[in-house]
Amino acid sequence: MTKSAESRSLPIPIFALITPTTMPTEKPTVDKYKDDLTANLLETCTGSGLLKGMLLESPDINDAWMRLAPAFYGDAVRNFNAYPEYCLACAGYLGMAIAYLWDKDWAKYQDFPYSFFQGERGFDDMDDHITDNILKDRKLSVPAMQTCSANAYHFLMRECTEPGTAEAYQFFLVTVEVMFKIGAAIELGRLGYKYEKVNIGN
Repeated sequence: MTKSAESRSLPIPIFALITPTTMPTEKPTVDKYKDDLTANLLETCTGSGLLKGMLLESPDINDAWMRLAPAFYGDAVRNFNAYPEYCLACAGYLGMAIAYLWDKDWAKYQDFPYSFFQGERGFDDMDDHITDNILKDRKLSVPAMQTCSANAYHFLMRECTEPGTAEAYQFFLVTVEVMFKIGAAIELGRLGYKYEKVNIGN
C-alpha cells in the first residue's frame, strides 16, 4: 500500500457496486441478504458522493471488527428494540473511528479496548463521543450515518419477515456488520484512499 499527496491506494476491492434490476421474490439467505444490503448502501453512498462505487476496506479494519464485535453486539442487542436506527448508526460510527485511527497511527491504537469508543454514558452517547472526540467531525459523519442507518433498518424490516426467530437474529448481526464496514469505507474515502490497479511484472 502506498500513499501520495493526491490519493491513497488500497488492495483490490472485494465488493463493488451492484445495482439489482429486479427485487427478489424468494426468501433471502443470510449471505444473499448481506450482499444485497451492501449493494443497497453502497449505491446510496455512491449517489451522495460519499463513495465511488466500491467498498473500501482493509484487513486490519476487518480484524478490528472481529475483536470488538462481541462487545458491540451485546450493547446493540440490549438497545435495538427501543432504538434500532441508533444501534445501526453506532456500528457505522465505530467503523469510521477504526478507519480514522488506522490511518492516524494503527500501531498505537490497534489494541485499544471497546470502552475507548464508548462515551461517558457508555453506549448511550457513543455517537457523540466518536464524532466529537475521535473524528472531530459532524458535518459528514452525522448525515451519512443517519441516512445509512435508516436505509439499513428499512431494508432489514422489509427482508426479515419473521421477527424473533433465529434467522431474524442472524440478519440483525449481518446488518450491524455491514453498517460497520460502510462506516469504515466512508471514512477511508474521506481520508483520500481509493483502489488502484497494480501491474505485476513487466
